[in-house]
Amino acid sequence: MKFVELTDAEFRKFERKQACGNFFQSAERAELRRKMGWNVYLLGVKDESKVVAGCLLMERGGEALVQLGPILDYSNTKLVKYWIKSIVEFAKSHNFVVLEVFPPDLLSIRGVKGDVVKELNGAKTEKIFVNAGFTYMGRTVELENKANRWMAVKNLRGFKNMDEIRASYKKNVRNKLRKISPELEVYELKEKSEIPLLAEAVDQSNHKNGVVSRYLSYYEWMWDAWGDQTRFIVARRKEDKAVVAGRILIYHPNEVVSFISGTTQRYKKLNGMTYLQDWLLEDCLEKGVKRANFYGIDGDFSDNNKLLEFKSGFGVDIEEYVGGFRLILQPGKYRLNNAKKAGLNALRSVRNAARDGVKKIRGRKTKVVRKVEASK
Repeated sequence: MKFVELTDAEFRKFERKQACGNFFQSAERAELRRKMGWNVYLLGVKDESKVVAGCLLMERGGEALVQLGPILDYSNTKLVKYWIKSIVEFAKSHNFVVLEVFPPDLLSIRGVKGDVVKELNGAKTEKIFVNAGFTYMGRTVELENKANRWMAVKNLRGFKNMDEIRASYKKNVRNKLRKISPELEVYELKEKSEIPLLAEAVDQSNHKNGVVSRYLSYYEWMWDAWGDQTRFIVARRKEDKAVVAGRILIYHPNEVVSFISGTTQRYKKLNGMTYLQDWLLEDCLEKGVKRANFYGIDGDFSDNNKLLEFKSGFGVDIEEYVGGFRLILQPGKYRLNNAKKAGLNALRSVRNAARDGVKKIRGRKTKVVRKVEASK
Protein backbone atom coordinates (compact mmCIF):
# COMPACT_ATOMS: atom_id res chain seq x y z
CA MET A 1 0.00 0.00 0.00
CA LYS A 2 1.07 3.57 -0.68
CA PHE A 3 -0.13 6.90 0.77
CA VAL A 4 -0.55 9.44 -2.04
CA GLU A 5 -2.17 12.71 -3.04
CA LEU A 6 -5.11 12.16 -5.39
CA THR A 7 -6.33 14.28 -8.26
CA ASP A 8 -9.83 15.75 -8.05
CA ALA A 9 -10.99 13.22 -10.65
CA GLU A 10 -9.48 10.24 -8.80
CA PHE A 11 -10.93 11.35 -5.50
CA ARG A 12 -14.42 12.05 -6.90
CA LYS A 13 -14.57 8.67 -8.67
CA PHE A 14 -13.57 6.82 -5.49
CA GLU A 15 -15.63 8.74 -2.91
CA ARG A 16 -18.93 8.69 -4.77
CA LYS A 17 -18.93 4.87 -4.97
CA GLN A 18 -18.19 4.17 -1.29
CA ALA A 19 -20.82 3.19 1.27
CA CYS A 20 -19.53 5.79 3.77
CA GLY A 21 -19.00 8.47 1.12
CA ASN A 22 -20.64 11.76 2.06
CA PHE A 23 -20.90 15.39 1.01
CA PHE A 24 -18.38 16.52 3.66
CA GLN A 25 -15.83 14.30 1.93
CA SER A 26 -16.53 15.39 -1.64
CA ALA A 27 -14.59 17.13 -4.39
CA GLU A 28 -17.31 19.79 -4.38
CA ARG A 29 -16.67 20.58 -0.72
CA ALA A 30 -12.95 20.79 -1.51
CA GLU A 31 -13.78 23.48 -4.07
CA LEU A 32 -15.92 25.36 -1.55
CA ARG A 33 -13.24 25.28 1.14
CA ARG A 34 -10.57 26.50 -1.26
CA LYS A 35 -12.72 29.56 -1.96
CA MET A 36 -13.06 30.07 1.79
CA GLY A 37 -9.28 30.32 2.12
CA TRP A 38 -8.44 26.83 3.39
CA ASN A 39 -5.53 24.75 2.18
CA VAL A 40 -7.11 21.58 0.82
CA TYR A 41 -5.49 18.18 0.32
CA LEU A 42 -7.09 15.14 -1.31
CA LEU A 43 -5.19 12.22 0.19
CA GLY A 44 -5.54 8.52 -0.45
CA VAL A 45 -4.13 5.05 -0.15
CA LYS A 46 -3.49 2.95 -3.22
CA ASP A 47 -3.09 -0.80 -3.31
CA GLU A 48 -1.06 -1.05 -6.49
CA SER A 49 -3.16 1.14 -8.84
CA LYS A 50 -6.46 0.79 -6.98
CA VAL A 51 -7.60 3.55 -4.57
CA VAL A 52 -8.70 1.89 -1.31
CA ALA A 53 -8.93 4.94 0.97
CA GLY A 54 -9.38 8.67 0.55
CA CYS A 55 -9.94 11.80 2.54
CA LEU A 56 -10.40 15.51 2.18
CA LEU A 57 -8.09 17.19 4.68
CA MET A 58 -8.35 20.95 5.06
CA GLU A 59 -5.96 23.17 6.96
CA ARG A 60 -5.78 26.80 7.98
CA GLY A 61 -3.47 28.43 10.49
CA GLY A 62 -1.86 25.10 11.28
CA GLU A 63 -5.16 23.48 12.27
CA ALA A 64 -5.96 20.44 10.11
CA LEU A 65 -9.39 18.85 9.97
CA VAL A 66 -10.89 15.71 8.42
CA GLN A 67 -14.70 15.90 8.58
CA LEU A 68 -16.56 12.58 8.36
CA GLY A 69 -13.49 10.95 6.91
CA PRO A 70 -11.41 9.12 5.91
CA ILE A 71 -13.51 7.18 3.43
CA LEU A 72 -12.45 3.55 3.74
CA ASP A 73 -13.57 0.14 4.96
CA TYR A 74 -13.48 0.45 8.76
CA SER A 75 -13.67 -3.32 9.21
CA ASN A 76 -10.21 -3.50 7.60
CA THR A 77 -8.10 -2.85 10.71
CA LYS A 78 -4.81 -3.03 8.80
CA LEU A 79 -5.95 -0.33 6.39
CA VAL A 80 -7.27 1.94 9.17
CA LYS A 81 -3.97 1.70 11.07
CA TYR A 82 -1.95 2.38 7.91
CA TRP A 83 -4.04 5.45 7.11
CA ILE A 84 -3.62 6.84 10.65
CA LYS A 85 0.14 6.31 10.59
CA SER A 86 0.40 7.96 7.17
CA ILE A 87 -1.81 10.96 7.94
CA VAL A 88 0.18 11.70 11.12
CA GLU A 89 3.42 11.61 9.13
CA PHE A 90 1.84 13.91 6.54
CA ALA A 91 0.69 16.36 9.25
CA LYS A 92 4.14 16.46 10.84
CA SER A 93 5.88 16.98 7.48
CA HIS A 94 3.61 19.97 6.80
CA ASN A 95 4.26 21.48 10.23
CA PHE A 96 0.61 21.34 11.32
CA VAL A 97 -0.18 22.41 14.88
CA VAL A 98 -3.09 20.05 15.47
CA LEU A 99 -4.91 17.32 13.56
CA GLU A 100 -8.58 16.49 14.19
CA VAL A 101 -10.34 13.53 12.60
CA PHE A 102 -14.07 12.71 12.72
CA PRO A 103 -14.52 9.25 11.14
CA PRO A 104 -17.87 8.38 9.47
CA ASP A 105 -18.10 5.23 11.58
CA LEU A 106 -21.27 4.45 13.51
CA LEU A 107 -21.47 3.49 17.16
CA SER A 108 -25.20 2.78 17.10
CA ILE A 109 -28.58 3.31 15.52
CA ARG A 110 -31.22 4.48 17.98
CA GLY A 111 -34.90 5.19 18.24
CA VAL A 112 -36.14 8.73 18.87
CA LYS A 113 -36.32 8.02 22.62
CA GLY A 114 -32.63 7.05 22.69
CA ASP A 115 -33.14 3.30 22.79
CA VAL A 116 -30.34 1.39 21.04
CA VAL A 117 -31.72 -0.53 18.06
CA LYS A 118 -28.36 -1.72 16.74
CA GLU A 119 -24.76 -1.62 17.98
CA LEU A 120 -22.08 -1.05 15.32
CA ASN A 121 -18.31 -0.98 14.79
CA GLY A 122 -17.34 2.45 16.10
CA ALA A 123 -15.95 1.33 19.47
CA LYS A 124 -13.25 -0.63 17.65
CA THR A 125 -12.30 2.49 15.66
CA GLU A 126 -12.12 4.50 18.88
CA LYS A 127 -9.58 2.06 20.33
CA ILE A 128 -7.39 2.17 17.20
CA PHE A 129 -7.17 5.99 17.22
CA VAL A 130 -6.45 6.18 20.96
CA ASN A 131 -3.73 3.54 20.67
CA ALA A 132 -2.17 5.68 17.91
CA GLY A 133 -1.80 8.62 20.31
CA PHE A 134 -4.96 10.59 19.58
CA THR A 135 -7.13 12.02 22.36
CA TYR A 136 -10.77 10.99 22.09
CA MET A 137 -13.11 13.98 22.33
CA GLY A 138 -15.70 11.82 24.04
CA ARG A 139 -19.21 10.55 23.55
CA THR A 140 -20.64 14.04 23.55
CA VAL A 141 -24.31 15.00 23.21
CA GLU A 142 -23.80 18.57 21.96
CA LEU A 143 -24.47 19.59 18.36
CA GLU A 144 -20.96 19.66 16.84
CA ASN A 145 -20.41 22.05 13.94
CA LYS A 146 -17.23 20.37 12.73
CA ALA A 147 -18.90 17.00 12.17
CA ASN A 148 -22.13 16.01 13.86
CA ARG A 149 -21.98 13.02 16.20
CA TRP A 150 -25.76 12.62 16.04
CA MET A 151 -27.89 12.70 12.89
CA ALA A 152 -31.59 12.18 12.20
CA VAL A 153 -32.13 10.06 9.08
CA LYS A 154 -35.27 8.92 7.27
CA ASN A 155 -34.84 5.52 5.61
CA LEU A 156 -37.20 5.38 2.62
CA ARG A 157 -36.63 1.76 1.64
CA GLY A 158 -39.89 -0.13 1.50
CA PHE A 159 -42.17 2.89 1.10
CA LYS A 160 -44.25 2.73 -2.08
CA ASN A 161 -46.06 6.07 -2.01
CA MET A 162 -46.53 9.28 -0.02
CA ASP A 163 -49.57 7.93 1.80
CA GLU A 164 -47.35 5.26 3.36
CA ILE A 165 -44.61 7.78 4.17
CA ARG A 166 -47.04 10.21 5.79
CA ALA A 167 -48.58 7.38 7.79
CA SER A 168 -45.13 7.05 9.45
CA TYR A 169 -45.29 10.66 10.70
CA LYS A 170 -46.56 11.57 14.13
CA LYS A 171 -50.22 12.56 14.22
CA ASN A 172 -49.51 16.20 15.08
CA VAL A 173 -47.27 16.50 11.98
CA ARG A 174 -50.01 15.16 9.73
CA ASN A 175 -52.47 17.60 11.27
CA LYS A 176 -50.11 20.53 10.65
CA LEU A 177 -49.66 19.50 7.02
CA ARG A 178 -53.41 19.32 6.42
CA LYS A 179 -53.78 22.80 7.86
CA ILE A 180 -50.90 24.58 6.10
CA SER A 181 -50.74 22.81 2.72
CA PRO A 182 -53.55 24.89 1.13
CA GLU A 183 -51.67 28.08 2.01
CA LEU A 184 -48.11 27.22 0.94
CA GLU A 185 -46.10 26.29 -2.13
CA VAL A 186 -42.45 25.47 -2.85
CA TYR A 187 -40.38 27.72 -5.06
CA GLU A 188 -36.92 26.68 -6.25
CA LEU A 189 -34.45 29.51 -6.75
CA LYS A 190 -33.39 29.81 -10.38
CA GLU A 191 -30.67 32.46 -10.19
CA LYS A 192 -27.92 33.32 -7.72
CA SER A 193 -29.41 36.79 -7.46
CA GLU A 194 -32.38 35.21 -5.62
CA ILE A 195 -30.27 33.73 -2.81
CA PRO A 196 -31.03 36.63 -0.40
CA LEU A 197 -34.66 35.39 -0.34
CA LEU A 198 -33.47 32.22 1.37
CA ALA A 199 -30.57 33.74 3.30
CA GLU A 200 -32.85 36.16 5.13
CA ALA A 201 -34.95 33.29 6.53
CA VAL A 202 -31.78 31.49 7.65
CA ASP A 203 -30.39 34.66 9.23
CA GLN A 204 -33.60 35.22 11.18
CA SER A 205 -33.53 31.69 12.58
CA ASN A 206 -29.84 31.99 13.42
CA HIS A 207 -30.42 35.25 15.26
CA LYS A 208 -33.26 33.71 17.26
CA ASN A 209 -31.05 30.74 18.21
CA GLY A 210 -27.93 32.79 18.95
CA VAL A 211 -26.00 31.39 15.97
CA VAL A 212 -23.60 33.46 13.85
CA SER A 213 -24.77 33.57 10.21
CA ARG A 214 -22.66 33.03 7.12
CA TYR A 215 -21.96 35.82 4.68
CA LEU A 216 -23.95 35.83 1.44
CA SER A 217 -20.84 34.82 -0.52
CA TYR A 218 -20.81 31.45 1.29
CA TYR A 219 -24.20 30.55 -0.19
CA GLU A 220 -23.07 31.76 -3.61
CA TRP A 221 -19.97 29.56 -3.43
CA MET A 222 -22.15 26.59 -2.49
CA TRP A 223 -24.34 27.30 -5.52
CA ASP A 224 -21.25 27.28 -7.76
CA ALA A 225 -19.48 24.29 -6.17
CA TRP A 226 -22.35 21.79 -6.24
CA GLY A 227 -24.13 23.02 -9.36
CA ASP A 228 -27.04 20.76 -10.24
CA GLN A 229 -26.32 18.63 -7.14
CA THR A 230 -27.79 21.31 -4.90
CA ARG A 231 -31.24 22.89 -4.69
CA PHE A 232 -32.11 26.15 -2.98
CA ILE A 233 -35.81 26.09 -2.10
CA VAL A 234 -38.23 28.24 -0.16
CA ALA A 235 -41.75 27.69 1.14
CA ARG A 236 -43.87 30.73 0.39
CA ARG A 237 -47.42 31.89 0.82
CA LYS A 238 -49.50 31.36 -2.29
CA GLU A 239 -51.42 34.60 -1.91
CA ASP A 240 -48.49 37.05 -1.92
CA LYS A 241 -45.34 34.89 -2.51
CA ALA A 242 -43.92 35.94 0.88
CA VAL A 243 -41.07 33.65 2.00
CA VAL A 244 -42.03 31.56 5.02
CA ALA A 245 -38.98 29.25 5.25
CA GLY A 246 -35.92 28.27 3.23
CA ARG A 247 -33.61 25.30 2.85
CA ILE A 248 -30.47 24.21 0.98
CA LEU A 249 -30.41 20.57 -0.13
CA ILE A 250 -27.38 18.63 -1.34
CA TYR A 251 -27.91 15.55 -3.50
CA HIS A 252 -25.17 12.95 -2.97
CA PRO A 253 -25.23 9.42 -4.48
CA ASN A 254 -25.79 7.97 -0.98
CA GLU A 255 -28.41 10.44 0.27
CA VAL A 256 -30.03 13.84 0.15
CA VAL A 257 -28.82 16.14 2.93
CA SER A 258 -30.90 18.96 4.37
CA PHE A 259 -27.88 21.12 5.11
CA ILE A 260 -28.96 24.68 5.94
CA SER A 261 -32.45 25.94 6.75
CA GLY A 262 -34.34 28.69 8.48
CA THR A 263 -37.74 30.28 9.08
CA THR A 264 -38.93 33.84 8.60
CA GLN A 265 -40.00 34.73 12.12
CA ARG A 266 -43.03 36.73 11.00
CA TYR A 267 -44.54 33.56 9.53
CA LYS A 268 -43.26 30.93 11.97
CA LYS A 269 -46.81 29.88 12.87
CA LEU A 270 -47.26 28.68 9.29
CA ASN A 271 -44.79 25.82 9.98
CA GLY A 272 -42.86 26.27 6.76
CA MET A 273 -40.14 23.84 7.86
CA THR A 274 -42.72 21.08 8.31
CA TYR A 275 -44.00 21.76 4.81
CA LEU A 276 -40.47 21.66 3.32
CA GLN A 277 -39.62 18.45 5.19
CA ASP A 278 -42.64 16.72 3.69
CA TRP A 279 -41.85 18.14 0.24
CA LEU A 280 -38.30 16.77 0.48
CA LEU A 281 -39.52 13.24 1.21
CA GLU A 282 -41.92 13.41 -1.71
CA ASP A 283 -39.06 14.57 -3.94
CA CYS A 284 -36.91 11.66 -2.69
CA LEU A 285 -39.70 9.22 -3.49
CA GLU A 286 -40.04 10.58 -7.03
CA LYS A 287 -36.26 10.42 -7.64
CA GLY A 288 -35.78 6.99 -6.07
CA VAL A 289 -33.57 8.35 -3.26
CA LYS A 290 -33.55 5.87 -0.35
CA ARG A 291 -32.06 8.03 2.40
CA ALA A 292 -32.97 11.55 3.52
CA ASN A 293 -30.48 12.99 6.02
CA PHE A 294 -32.15 15.64 8.16
CA TYR A 295 -28.68 16.36 9.53
CA GLY A 296 -27.49 17.12 13.02
CA ILE A 297 -29.21 17.10 16.39
CA ASP A 298 -28.18 17.10 20.04
CA GLY A 299 -27.84 13.60 21.47
CA ASP A 300 -30.10 14.66 24.31
CA PHE A 301 -33.26 12.57 24.44
CA SER A 302 -35.03 14.62 27.09
CA ASP A 303 -38.29 16.45 26.44
CA ASN A 304 -36.35 19.73 26.12
CA ASN A 305 -34.73 18.87 22.77
CA LYS A 306 -36.90 20.87 20.37
CA LEU A 307 -34.84 20.06 17.28
CA LEU A 308 -35.12 16.33 17.97
CA GLU A 309 -38.83 16.73 18.66
CA PHE A 310 -39.31 18.37 15.25
CA LYS A 311 -37.26 15.87 13.25
CA SER A 312 -38.56 12.81 15.09
CA GLY A 313 -42.07 13.75 13.97
CA PHE A 314 -41.22 12.35 10.53
CA GLY A 315 -40.41 8.83 11.72
CA VAL A 316 -36.61 8.99 11.68
CA ASP A 317 -33.76 6.85 12.94
CA ILE A 318 -31.03 8.46 15.07
CA GLU A 319 -27.48 7.65 13.99
CA GLU A 320 -24.72 7.96 16.59
CA TYR A 321 -21.22 8.36 15.15
CA VAL A 322 -17.99 7.63 16.97
CA GLY A 323 -17.02 11.31 17.23
CA GLY A 324 -13.74 13.20 17.08
CA PHE A 325 -10.08 12.46 17.73
CA ARG A 326 -7.42 15.13 18.29
CA LEU A 327 -3.65 14.92 17.98
CA ILE A 328 -1.79 18.04 19.20
CA LEU A 329 1.52 18.25 17.37
CA GLN A 330 2.74 21.62 18.70
CA PRO A 331 1.30 22.23 22.20
CA GLY A 332 2.65 25.77 22.63
CA LYS A 333 1.28 27.04 19.33
CA TYR A 334 -1.99 25.20 19.96
CA ARG A 335 -2.55 27.08 23.24
CA LEU A 336 -1.64 30.39 21.60
CA ASN A 337 -4.02 29.78 18.71
CA ASN A 338 -6.87 29.02 21.10
CA ALA A 339 -6.24 32.29 22.96
CA LYS A 340 -6.30 34.22 19.68
CA LYS A 341 -9.54 32.53 18.63
CA ALA A 342 -11.20 33.44 21.91
CA GLY A 343 -10.34 37.10 21.29
CA LEU A 344 -11.59 36.99 17.71
CA ASN A 345 -14.86 35.35 18.78
CA ALA A 346 -15.42 38.14 21.29
CA LEU A 347 -14.86 40.77 18.58
CA ARG A 348 -17.16 38.86 16.22
CA SER A 349 -19.92 38.85 18.81
CA VAL A 350 -19.64 42.62 19.18
CA ARG A 351 -19.69 43.06 15.40
CA ASN A 352 -22.75 40.85 14.97
CA ALA A 353 -24.58 42.67 17.75
CA ALA A 354 -23.86 45.95 15.98
CA ARG A 355 -25.06 44.51 12.66
CA ASP A 356 -28.30 43.30 14.25
CA GLY A 357 -28.77 46.73 15.80
CA VAL A 358 -28.46 48.39 12.41
CA LYS A 359 -31.03 45.97 10.96
CA LYS A 360 -33.49 46.82 13.72
CA ILE A 361 -33.03 50.54 13.17
CA ARG A 362 -33.54 50.12 9.43
CA GLY A 363 -36.63 48.04 10.11
CA ARG A 364 -38.10 50.75 12.32
CA LYS A 365 -37.37 53.40 9.67
CA THR A 366 -39.09 51.27 7.04
CA LYS A 367 -42.18 50.94 9.24
CA VAL A 368 -42.26 54.71 9.80
CA VAL A 369 -41.97 55.39 6.05
CA ARG A 370 -44.78 52.92 5.32
CA LYS A 371 -47.01 54.59 7.94
CA VAL A 372 -46.32 58.02 6.43
CA GLU A 373 -46.99 56.76 2.90
CA ALA A 374 -50.20 55.06 4.06
CA SER A 375 -51.44 58.33 5.56
CA LYS A 376 -50.95 60.28 2.35
